[in-house]
Amino acid sequence: MTIRLRTILYATLFVCATSIFGQTDITCDLVEISKLTFDKSPIIQRNSLQIDNANGGFQQQRGVFDYQFSSGLSYYTNRLNLFELDTRNAAVEQGFVRANNAGFSVGLQKRFRTGLSANVNVDYAQLSDNLFINRFGQNVGDFVADHTISSTFSLTQPLLRGRGKRIATATENASSLQVESAESNFEFTSSFELLQVGIAYWQYLTAYRNLEIFTQNENRVSNVLKITEELVKADKKPAGDLVQIKADLANQERQTKVAEQNLYNTRLNLGRSIGLNETESKRLGLPESEFPVIGISGFDDQIDAKTMIKLANENRKDLTASQKTQEALKLQLDLTNNNRKPQLDLTGFVSYAGENMGNGLDPALSAISNKEGRNYTIGARLNLTFPFSNNVARGAYVQNKAAFTDQEIAYNDLQRNIDLNVNIALNNLKNSVLVLKKAQETLEYYQEVFKNEQLKFQNGLTTLLNLILFQERLTFAQLDYLQAQQLFAVSIINLRYETGTLISVEDNKIIASAITKDLFYTIPNFKN
Repeated sequence: MTIRLRTILYATLFVCATSIFGQTDITCDLVEISKLTFDKSPIIQRNSLQIDNANGGFQQQRGVFDYQFSSGLSYYTNRLNLFELDTRNAAVEQGFVRANNAGFSVGLQKRFRTGLSANVNVDYAQLSDNLFINRFGQNVGDFVADHTISSTFSLTQPLLRGRGKRIATATENASSLQVESAESNFEFTSSFELLQVGIAYWQYLTAYRNLEIFTQNENRVSNVLKITEELVKADKKPAGDLVQIKADLANQERQTKVAEQNLYNTRLNLGRSIGLNETESKRLGLPESEFPVIGISGFDDQIDAKTMIKLANENRKDLTASQKTQEALKLQLDLTNNNRKPQLDLTGFVSYAGENMGNGLDPALSAISNKEGRNYTIGARLNLTFPFSNNVARGAYVQNKAAFTDQEIAYNDLQRNIDLNVNIALNNLKNSVLVLKKAQETLEYYQEVFKNEQLKFQNGLTTLLNLILFQERLTFAQLDYLQAQQLFAVSIINLRYETGTLISVEDNKIIASAITKDLFYTIPNFKN
């Protein structure tokens, strides 16, 4: 390439880049925009909410085993108009009995993860009325309070339905597994978003290089036109050759414009993948990261598909998520199977009550310790609940069994597709290496051929048609080599995605320091 042609090329590229990009301030480095994706992508942000949702469900299920405190406070008064023959008329002046009632209750319940549940209650009641005579026929005056305090402690153990720690904690443990599943899914879906960004970047770089090629080609045709014009002036070429070259130049200018439009589209598509809006996407700079090179990619012809599949089985987070979901469904299936049993609960209880009479705080407090009126109760109760047909539990079991079986099928299908996709990705990588080598070899040949053909044309040893033909072949070789580079770059990142080695997540956050050039430029192995 002559100095003059090189100067024209650089000037044209500068004008094209300036007109297309304008002022930019977002560095378009592959590693940097990958990190930016994790901050900007609405898809990643929405996927992270699934973890919060799963944690909320887990917290709800843990609440089943929380201590439950209950309390109540009451006060009411009532009036009873007595019959004339009622002997109590002599004990009241107004002709009616007015009673005031007050009380409170407190209770504490606890369900344990073994299935056992405990309950303790304390109740206090105070009753006073305007009768002068108490229950024992003593004249004590009106509104003398009767105080009653009772407390009960009970333990209930399921004997059939709900028995055992695995059943009692099934829903809680299933929710915990769903949290783990959501976390694994978040990592996998984030890996997919990074894959899309990587592919979009390689498309953007390809579009930029395409514009370079078409601009170079346009300049080559312009240079041929100038040479031909000089040869026509020197009567070494017929003037009719100029028409053919001008037509070819017009076609090359058209292709350059198409390449400019494609560059604009791929830049906005890259911004879309990152999570940028239109304004931010237009601020993306020129691509700075070059295509990967075979020599430093770690590629080896002996890469084994079984090794890559083993790597995928150890690292694919969607596989982990599916396993956790399957385990959660198994717990729910066990629970619904247990719910088909009759409910037979054994309850043991002990209660203590006391009673006292008199106004003031001291009689109220001493009701529990007063020997007179003291009451003890110890007992046991066996409760049986047996719904005939039990359609609710049976229907729930059928539904959960179907869900569990469906998840088993889905897991096996996922494993099958992972094996296939890893094989395809590895085969694509190997073929892309061969294609890239051949494309580079072809390009080097056509560069030499076109250079020789230019010299022949200047010396009148070949026709204009041959020169145009070899020029088109050189352009096609450049485009093919560029596509081969893109294919190789995409095959690397795709193999990393299929083997689950694209990103790392810790505490539900992508480890930014783990996003390095190696993810996009080297073949995955058990070390990286």
